[in-house]
Amino acid sequence: MEHHALTHLRDLVVVGGGGAWPPRATYRDSWPRGLRSYDAVYHAMEASFVVAESSVDNAYNRKLIDSFRSRMRSELLHHINLAEVQSTLERAESDPETCPQGAWLGYWLCMSFLRHSYRWGVTPIVSEAQDEQSLEFPEELEVPWRYLQQHFGTTSPGGCMTSLMYANLRPDNCLEYSVTVGMPEDHQSTEFWNTKLIAEMEERVLPMYHHFAHAIAFLDAGDAAAAGAALKSANEILKSAFRFFFSTMVDATLSQEIWLAYVQGYQGWTLGGVDGISGGQSLVFRTLDAFLGIRPFPAPEKEALHLPSAQRAWLDFLRDYDIRATVKEREVGEDVTTQLEALVKQLRLWRMGHMRRMQPYESVRRPERKTMTAGVSVVDASDENQMIEHLKRQLGERLAQTV
Repeated sequence: MEHHALTHLRDLVVVGGGGAWPPRATYRDSWPRGLRSYDAVYHAMEASFVVAESSVDNAYNRKLIDSFRSRMRSELLHHINLAEVQSTLERAESDPETCPQGAWLGYWLCMSFLRHSYRWGVTPIVSEAQDEQSLEFPEELEVPWRYLQQHFGTTSPGGCMTSLMYANLRPDNCLEYSVTVGMPEDHQSTEFWNTKLIAEMEERVLPMYHHFAHAIAFLDAGDAAAAGAALKSANEILKSAFRFFFSTMVDATLSQEIWLAYVQGYQGWTLGGVDGISGGQSLVFRTLDAFLGIRPFPAPEKEALHLPSAQRAWLDFLRDYDIRATVKEREVGEDVTTQLEALVKQLRLWRMGHMRRMQPYESVRRPERKTMTAGVSVVDASDENQMIEHLKRQLGERLAQTV
């Protein structure tokens, strides 16, 4: 069967994901030789990024941040030949055989970790870094970032769900890069499961994406029964994925005390009015909203900050098709409508459950930093309770739109 829906899904997986979904990154030894030294720089710095106990002394934290950045600049100067990097990236862009998509993804991952660690200077993050209004990055981190933005079609100066999380889970079920090196096992386990949860959700719902694409193709072919069957299968897959989500997002797997400080914090950005990672960047929820016509849709320039072009093309196709409006207009039949409404109901239930489940994670007291979520930067809240009320209002608005 050939259809635009299937073409966009194929592009998402093959072009955007390196042949797999979630994206399949490859690491240092697969990169063009001129780029591999960045991996050495990150590993030279990783153990000094994290601290076991945070300080609330701004002067001390400033010295810590400045020292870390100074050492990274030295490592970059020592290891990186910028002219070689630039020529390597130009060759990679013009000749895909020299740098397959998986290698691009792995290199993007490495550069994202380098930029986020340079941006914060220490993790858990501290208010001294949050207060910064601007930051000049070394050219060794700036020049390749512009090539990465062009290649993936993103505009954010920081990492995103794809570059910091999807690409970080290796085939052997380990993280390629970590911000908890040298920390106790519960810190490393929480970091692992935070990435594993997000990446495995995408793996579990990939068949649902196929059912969505086939449902559209069946509708256009006039086969409402097949479309209804595809949507019924999609509902079953989504139900299983949501069960996995809530069974994993528990304190035994994702420690509440550790998650906020050692996992969520460094994924933020806050410079130049740009936010960091948000759960809303997960493609599964974007896909559900786009497929079901749940508005308002994000502004294209906002979505382009963090979502690669192949992901946006898939979402834009689903929005333009607007299956619920199409079904209503064509008077397709009750079964298709019933299955679509069941998807909406599942998404509403997930959003209600997530609103409750996230509160203990986001409300942990961290006196070394201002109230912040990685996805919405510093929040205008004097304490954690006001912060939770702010988040509940935001999530409540999206829940009200999920109809």
